[in-house]
Amino acid sequence: MSQIVADTHGSHGHHDSHHHGATLDIKAVTLPEGTGKLASNALIFIGMVAGIVALVVGLSGENARHALGSYLVGFAVALAMALGSLAYIMIFQQTNAGWSAGLRRIYEAVASQMWVCALLFLPIAVFAAKLYPWMDAHHTVGDVLLEGKKDYLNPWRWYIFAVIYFAIWSFLGMRFYAWSREQDATGDKWLTAKARRLAAPGLLIFALSVAFASFDWLMGLDHHWYSTMFGVYFFAGAIMSATALCIIVLGVFRLRGKLRGVITAEHFHDQGKLLVAFTIFWSYVAFFQYFLIWYSNIPEETMWFQIREEHGWENLGRLLCIGHFAVPFLLLLWRGVKRSTRGLMLVSVWMLLMQIADIFFVVRPEIYPDRIGFDFVLDTLGILAPICIFLGFCVRKICSAPLVPINDPRMHEALTHKNYV
Repeated sequence: MSQIVADTHGSHGHHDSHHHGATLDIKAVTLPEGTGKLASNALIFIGMVAGIVALVVGLSGENARHALGSYLVGFAVALAMALGSLAYIMIFQQTNAGWSAGLRRIYEAVASQMWVCALLFLPIAVFAAKLYPWMDAHHTVGDVLLEGKKDYLNPWRWYIFAVIYFAIWSFLGMRFYAWSREQDATGDKWLTAKARRLAAPGLLIFALSVAFASFDWLMGLDHHWYSTMFGVYFFAGAIMSATALCIIVLGVFRLRGKLRGVITAEHFHDQGKLLVAFTIFWSYVAFFQYFLIWYSNIPEETMWFQIREEHGWENLGRLLCIGHFAVPFLLLLWRGVKRSTRGLMLVSVWMLLMQIADIFFVVRPEIYPDRIGFDFVLDTLGILAPICIFLGFCVRKICSAPLVPINDPRMHEALTHKNYV
C-alpha cells in the first residue's frame, strides 16, 4: 500500500500517492491556528451556564429529579455520540475499510473526548439517589423484585462499574487517537496494525460495557423493568448519532472550502447509506423490543410500555415512529439526498433531534408517568448543557490537528473512492 508522507517543512502544497496517482492537498486538510476557538469557547460557556442554572433552579426547589432527568437526557445523547464514534473506529480498523480513511479522524477526535463525558457524569453520580429509587432503601422496603436483584442493583456495584466503563472507553478513545496522530508525524504504517489488533478485543469489551452501562443509567431508572434488547437499542441510537455528527462536521468544512478532493460526494453517499442503515437498525430493534414484550405479556415487562401509551406519552411515541424512521427513511432512499452536502446535513440535524426525543422518551416518563411534564426552560437548559459542553471540546479537538490521518497507508483508497451503486 502506498504511503502519503506529511511535509513538515511546508515546502510543498500537496503530496503524491506514488502507486495510484492520488493527490492529497495538505492545505485542504489543515486549519489555521486558532480555528474553531470562538465556537468551542462559546459552546462550552453556554453549556456551563445552562447546566449551572438548570441544576441550581432544580435542586433549590421541588424539581430536583426533573432537572436531573433532563440533564441525564443530554448526557446520554453526548455519550451516545462518543460511543458511536468509538465503535466506528474499531469497525473501520477491523474491516480494513480503505474508503473510510478520509473521515476517520473526525470519529477519532470525538471518541478521544470521552474524558469529558466522564466529567459530565459527575452530577449524575453525586445525586444518583434522587434519580434511581432503588438506591433509597426507605422507598423499596418489601419490594420483592428489587430483593431478587439486590446483588446487581446496589450503589457500590453501580459506582464501581461506572468507573470501569469510563476507564475502558477513555483508554480506547485516547489510544486510537494517539496512534493516529503519531502516524501523522512519523508515517509509521505499523501503527495501523497496532490499532487493528487493539480493535479486535476492543469491540468485544465495548459491546459488553455499553450494554451494561445502558442497563445501569437508563434502564435502571425503573428497577422493575428489564429488556434483554435494551443495550442493542441504545447502541443503535448511538452509532446513528455518531454518523449524523460526522456528516455535519464534514459538511461544515466542505462548505467552507476545505477537504477538496479528500471528502467528495462519494464519501457523503456512503455516509448517507450508513445513516439510513442505522435508522432502519434502530427501528428494527425498537419495534421488536416492543413486539416481543407485547407478545409475551409479562406484567414486569409490559408496564414500561403501558406508561408510554397513556397521558400524552403516546404522542411522543408516534413522533418517534414517524420522525425517527419514516421521514429519514423515505428521504434517504433518494440518491440525490445522500450525495448532497446540504441535504444530508439537514437530515443529520433532524436525526440528532430525534435522538434527543428518543432518550427523552426513555427517561422522562419515569419521572412523570402521569403527564408529559415538560418545562421549557428547565428541560431545554438541562438537555443542552452536557451536549454543548461536549461538542465544544470536540470542536477544539477536531480543529487542533489535520482533518484526516494524512499518513494512513489506506489513504490512496479513500482519495480514489467511487460508488457504483
